[in-house]
Amino acid sequence: MSSNLRKRLAVAGVGVPLCALVTYAGGGVFVTGLGVAAALGYREFAAMMRGTGTRVLALPGTGAAFLFPFAVFAGGLEGGGFYAVSLMLLFPVLALALADLSERPIRAAACTTFGVFYVGGLLALALPLREGGLLLPAGADASAGRLAGTLLFFLPVVITWLADTAAYLGGRAFGKRPLAPRISPNKTVAGAVSALLAGLATAVLYPRFLLPELWTLELAPTLAFGLVVTGLAIVGDLAESALKRECGVKDSSGLLPGHGGMLDRLDSILWAVPAAFLFLFLFA
Repeated sequence: MSSNLRKRLAVAGVGVPLCALVTYAGGGVFVTGLGVAAALGYREFAAMMRGTGTRVLALPGTGAAFLFPFAVFAGGLEGGGFYAVSLMLLFPVLALALADLSERPIRAAACTTFGVFYVGGLLALALPLREGGLLLPAGADASAGRLAGTLLFFLPVVITWLADTAAYLGGRAFGKRPLAPRISPNKTVAGAVSALLAGLATAVLYPRFLLPELWTLELAPTLAFGLVVTGLAIVGDLAESALKRECGVKDSSGLLPGHGGMLDRLDSILWAVPAAFLFLFLFA
């Protein structure tokens, strides 16, 4: 077994159970976990931007990303929207106050806003998926809600993990035509097709065995759910690859040995989890 594989397995052996425990705990524990992940992800984004010579607001952005899930937790989607608008007004003021005109403060405010929204805002949409009781009948007890919320949150996460694994295996076995050669030369059309098939299968089987009494979608909308979540997970992976290529880095950081940085682990999940929430909010 290679040293890199041992590192990957060690990090996964700690990270996956920790993520499961934090999600099951819910409430303040879950929102704090999201905030920490958002803050770490934004710090990596800010470091990559600085590497290109682009000024960003590091400390205010890190704090804003950390607090984004708390805004949604306290005020729901409406509170999150109010918080987002407040940041759009605050960051230009801070940039003009802290940066010289030679540092392009408006561009700094724009990059900061994008980074906070991209990491903190998208991660915050995990809260209504975990805490919103989207599939629960009225009057369900707290323990049922805790388990259902945990299983529902992990549905797009497991779809993403298995799709990513299938993309790797399918790409190695059958991959010839590049999917997006200018962004990520190693990703292939065969890998993307393998990911979509694995995502569709997971979207059908996961609710059938783990959410049998709560999942009300018929087969066609369930397949549509799997297609949307897996498709956007692939887009999220490509988006982070484009960001890293633009910044000239291989990994977003070395935070997680064998895995890269926090953004390297969140790339697809940042798109898959909000997609799952929005789909279920609209159609479940």
